[in-house]
Amino acid sequence: MFKGKYGTYWIEDGILFVDYKPDLVVSLKVAKRIARDRMEFQQNKEYPVFCNLDGIVGAHSDARHYLVQEGTLLINALALHSTSPVAIRLTEFYLKIHNHKIPTQIFKHKNQAMHYLKPYTQ
Repeated sequence: MFKGKYGTYWIEDGILFVDYKPDLVVSLKVAKRIARDRMEFQQNKEYPVFCNLDGIVGAHSDARHYLVQEGTLLINALALHSTSPVAIRLTEFYLKIHNHKIPTQIFKHKNQAMHYLKPYTQ
């Protein structure tokens, strides 16, 4: 387990989990730090990633763009998880308008997200 400045990272059953700190607003600077912390923790090994978005209260447009492009290095699939109906709707919209390099989906239920990621484990 690794505790970064903006989140906690751990690997379980071949899946990398990311749990963000509460009340996090993701600026471009924060997005770059999140990606750097994650990649350092991964030590150049590719993983499917489960991101719990419940701690995030906002994200700047340039940060979202960065995370979709450069921020997906060493990720072979991404499951976004949130229990907030508003966050789910906004993320669904965001996923439709941006071209993602890797398979990416949002889930309300953790078990569905885990099932989605399982084929990508090595």
